[in-house]
Amino acid sequence: MTATCNQSGTSLAGAIRFTMKLTQTLVNDVGADQFNNNCGSTINHPAFVLGHCAYYVGVGMQMLGSDIELSKSDAELYEHGAECLHLHDGYHSKDEAITFFMKRLEDAAQFVEGQDDSVFEKSAEGTFWEDSMPNMGAVATFMMVAHVTFHLGQISGWRRVAGLGSAS
Repeated sequence: MTATCNQSGTSLAGAIRFTMKLTQTLVNDVGADQFNNNCGSTINHPAFVLGHCAYYVGVGMQMLGSDIELSKSDAELYEHGAECLHLHDGYHSKDEAITFFMKRLEDAAQFVEGQDDSVFEKSAEGTFWEDSMPNMGAVATFMMVAHVTFHLGQISGWRRVAGLGSAS
């Protein structure tokens, strides 16, 4: 943790890091050959979910003032409305996807820990979220934790479709 101590950032970073541990449980035993397989359905596979979530955690960082750069190729693959593609070679391999996701979330945790509480207290006015969230702390919590855990639930469902059962 950085020298700056803020309750909002510290709380958010803790939730982000817990989500990282949960992710490991869901994907560690998935075979590399299954990672971008939608199992003959329209279900989102782990390669898509991790890429999509990492992308939007980066968007959340930008909204809080980070200078993080997001790639155009990631935007094309993972922005809202992008289709999860079966066995598409544009997705990261299993190891690359996990590493990228974990690094992005750890970068986000470190970033929010270094922010002053005033960053989180700023109004969400002028953002997509202005009608549903009062401030940037709520936006960050959604984008960096709630949105990610929502999609991790898709991996849990995907595991059953793929015949892997519940994570342990």
